[in-house]
Amino acid sequence: MEFTREIYWNVGHGVWTLAPMYLLAIGAFYILIKAFLQRIEVYRQGLPLERSDQPVLRVSRMLTNMLLQKKVIRVQWPGLFHGGFFWGFCLLFIGTLLIVIQADFTDLFFGVKFLKGTFYKLFSIVLDVAGLVCIVMLGGLLIRRYFFPPEGLETKKDDAIMHGLLFAILLTGFVIEGARMAVTEVGTPLAVWSPVGLVFAKTMSGMGEQVLLGVHRGTWWVHLLLVMGFFVLIPSTKFRHIFTTSGNYFFEDLGPKGKLVNIDLEDEDVEIFGAAAVIEMTWKDIFDADACTLCKRRQDRCPAYNTGKPLSPLKIVNQIGEAAFYSPDVNLIELIGRDVLWS
Repeated sequence: MEFTREIYWNVGHGVWTLAPMYLLAIGAFYILIKAFLQRIEVYRQGLPLERSDQPVLRVSRMLTNMLLQKKVIRVQWPGLFHGGFFWGFCLLFIGTLLIVIQADFTDLFFGVKFLKGTFYKLFSIVLDVAGLVCIVMLGGLLIRRYFFPPEGLETKKDDAIMHGLLFAILLTGFVIEGARMAVTEVGTPLAVWSPVGLVFAKTMSGMGEQVLLGVHRGTWWVHLLLVMGFFVLIPSTKFRHIFTTSGNYFFEDLGPKGKLVNIDLEDEDVEIFGAAAVIEMTWKDIFDADACTLCKRRQDRCPAYNTGKPLSPLKIVNQIGEAAFYSPDVNLIELIGRDVLWS
């Protein structure tokens, strides 16, 4: 037998599948891009700051930190869980792109199929293992956040949305694979190359073929809607750190760490020293606040916070981010508190 599978099996590869699928995708990406453009306008309320010099170095540092998760995995267990989930999800994303490229481009227009033979076997097992790793890592992050949260870690509605949606995407993906395999692959040499899908297939095999076809088709569309919902929610939830954290790596200060900015008190053209409102901060300050994921790493390293002062870096950054979007003219002393600022 040839080691491959039929893409769009059971849902069809005609206009009634492709048209709604691509319309949903176009709509989701339109909403995503429009929402980020609106956020960029908020960042632009701040004062100018040059952060585009040495572009090659900046891109290199961004890719290194993003792809290797170097800064994230410094925090032992949650960093490992996040890194494992990130790498697994990247593999799943690449795998999905390969499926789309073959089904809707190379095979459709040129009759070329590359997902077959040894490459398909490797493709299949890598994606299965990646999906399992994602579920395990996500479970570790959920247990840590909701059952053993470190002191000071804030949990918001965003966190529940992220965990629930990602679990739903991963599990529906395996249900789709299991239903397909239960009908087409169980008992064949190809099945062992999808070990997690095989477990789902054997669990579902008693349903009967017609039920499996219905489960597969229905779950396929639910899975598609969940993925599109994921893209739509990125700008308005913590999911946006996928882009903002990467951006922060690119726009980071390449100068000496901890260097203070000198204030020229003799410059008669300067009307404002420091910042009394959010709009008197730089665009990068506003961007930093929006990129914050409330991980509290900055707070854990703050001497003032750790000696009982009223200063909470996590809370301040969160307050600045909210003010930038809803009341950028608000006085920072009124917003944050005089005692906190002095701390």
